[in-house]
Amino acid sequence: MFARLKNKIDPNLLRLWQYVKPFKGLLIGSAIFMGLSGAMSGLIATLLGKLMEVGFYDKETWALIAAPLALIVVTIFYGLFGFLSSYLLAKVTQNALIRLRTELFRNMTKWPAQHYQNLTSGQIAARFINEANNALTSAGRSCILIVKDGLSIVCLLFVLIYYNWQLTLVTFAVAPLIVWTLRTISRKMKSVIAGNQKSIAVLLATVQDAYKANRLIKVYHNYETESNNFGVINRTIRDQQMRILKLTSLGTPATQLITILAVALVVGVALWESQQGWITIGDFITFLTAMLLLMDPLRHMAGLNSTFVTMSVAAKGIFTSIDKPLEEDNGTVELAKASGHVTFEKVSLKYPGSKTFAVKDFSLEVKPGEHVALVGESGSGKSSIINMIPRFWQPTSGRILVDGHDYKEITLTSLRDNIAIVTQDVFLFDDTIRANIAYGMPNATEEDIQVAIKAAALEPFIASLPNGLDTSVGEAGDKLSGGQKQRISIARAILKNAPILILDEATSALDSESERHIQTALDNLMQGRTCFTVAHRLSTIEKADRIIVMEKSQVIEMGTHQSLIEKDGKYANLVRLQAPKALEE
Repeated sequence: MFARLKNKIDPNLLRLWQYVKPFKGLLIGSAIFMGLSGAMSGLIATLLGKLMEVGFYDKETWALIAAPLALIVVTIFYGLFGFLSSYLLAKVTQNALIRLRTELFRNMTKWPAQHYQNLTSGQIAARFINEANNALTSAGRSCILIVKDGLSIVCLLFVLIYYNWQLTLVTFAVAPLIVWTLRTISRKMKSVIAGNQKSIAVLLATVQDAYKANRLIKVYHNYETESNNFGVINRTIRDQQMRILKLTSLGTPATQLITILAVALVVGVALWESQQGWITIGDFITFLTAMLLLMDPLRHMAGLNSTFVTMSVAAKGIFTSIDKPLEEDNGTVELAKASGHVTFEKVSLKYPGSKTFAVKDFSLEVKPGEHVALVGESGSGKSSIINMIPRFWQPTSGRILVDGHDYKEITLTSLRDNIAIVTQDVFLFDDTIRANIAYGMPNATEEDIQVAIKAAALEPFIASLPNGLDTSVGEAGDKLSGGQKQRISIARAILKNAPILILDEATSALDSESERHIQTALDNLMQGRTCFTVAHRLSTIEKADRIIVMEKSQVIEMGTHQSLIEKDGKYANLVRLQAPKALEE
C-alpha cells in the first residue's frame, strides 16, 4: 500500500524531501507544536460550549471570570504553539535551501561548455532566487497545512462526531464536490505556473542586459525600445500572476461556498433537533463553534493543491539543472609539472546542432617552449582550437596529447593546473585587485604578487591608488579601464606560472605605450613555456616560432613571420592590410 502511495506522489516532491530529511529533529519539534496548536482549536470549541452551559443554565457566578479567562489562556497557548512551530519550520526550510543552492551552484560551475550556451544568466538566476525559494517555502507552508490544519480538522471532526454524528454526516455529503473542484483548478494551474517561472527568468535576463549595456542604451538613445521590451515581459508576468491568483482565489470561495452550504444545512437540522429536545444549547454552541473553526483549515487545505503545484514546478526546474551532466573526467593520469609538449592529431570539432565543422583535420606538434600563433578571419577556427586545449570543448574526432598522454586520460584538475589563460574578454570578480591577481593561488606570497605586478606593468597604476592592491575593481571590473583589466588578467596568468600559456588577444585592450611594456613582459614570460597566441594585431606575433593561418576551419599556411611574408599569401595580405594602422601607432 505504501509503495502504491509513493508511486502516486510527484517524484520531484519526494526528492525535495531528501534535502529536508537531515533536519528531522527540528521538523519533529515543529510538528509537535503544530499538533498542539491544532488541538487547541478543538479545545476552544468544547470549552466555549461547556462554559456557555454553565453560565447560561447553571447561573454559576465563577463562570463570569472563568469563561473569558479560560478562552484567553487557550488562545495565548494557541498563538505560542503556532509561533514555535513556524519558527522551527523556517529553520528547516532555510537550512535545506542552503543545501539545495550549494549543490546547484557546485554543479553549475562544472557544466560542460554547451550547457552555458543553452541557458541564459536570467534562467540561472531564477533557479537560485525564485525557484529554489518557491520550492522550499512552499514545502514549509505545506507542512504547516498538512500537520497543523490537518490535525485541527481531525480534532474538530472528532468534536462534531462526538456531539452529533447525524449532523456531521450532512457535511460529508458535499466532500466529493470539493475534491472535484480542487482537481479541476489544479490541472489549469500547472501550465500557468510553469510559464510564469520561464517569464521571471526572461525578466531577470532583461534587467541584467539593460544594466550591463547602460552606456550602449544611452549612446543610441534607446530608452524607449528597452522600456517597451521590459514592458512586454513585465505585463506578461502580471497577466500570468493574475491567472494564478484567479485560479488560487477561485478555489477558496468555491470551497467556502460549499462549506457554507454545509453549515446552512447543519444549522437547519440542528434547529429541528433542538425543537425535538434532542440537542442542548451547549452542545449546539460547541458544534457550531467547531463547524466555524473548521472553515479556516478547510480553506487552507483547499489552497494546498495549488501550493503543491507551485512546489512541483519549481522543484522540477531546479532538479533539471542539478541533473545536467557534468564535464566528463574519466582521466586517471595525474600530470604533475608538464613539459608543455602538445600534439594535435587530425582533430575535428563540430559544435552541437551545427552542420559545419569549426575545426577540421587539424594536426600540429608543438614542442616544449615553442610559441605558436594562430591568425585568420573571425570564424576560421582559431578560438575553437585554443578552447580545446583546457578541454572546454573536446574533439569530435582525432585526439590531443599532452606530454605523450591522450589528454582525456589526464585528470581535469591536473591538466588545467598546467595551463594559464588570458582572454580578450577579461572577467574580474567584484573584489580587490589583490584578490583578482591571486585568484586560484591562495598560497601566493606578497613577493610573488609583486613580481607578477611588475611583469604586467601595473606598478605605476597601483601606486596611484589610495588603497593600492586593496582597491575594489567593482562589478566585472567596471571601475577600471579595459587596459587596466587586461593587465590584471595578465598578472594573474604570470602568477600561476604554468608551463602552457594561452593568450587570446591578450594585448587587444592596451594602448601603444602599455602594449610595449606588456609585450616585453610576455616575451619574458613565454621563455621556456609552450605558448598559444590568438591575435588580430599581427605586430604582436612577429617573433612567434610558427604562425598558423586558418581559413574556413582549416590550416592554409604555416611558417615563421618572414617565411610567410616571402610566400606572399594570405598572411602577407593580412600584414599589408594592417600596415597603415601599425604606422599610425
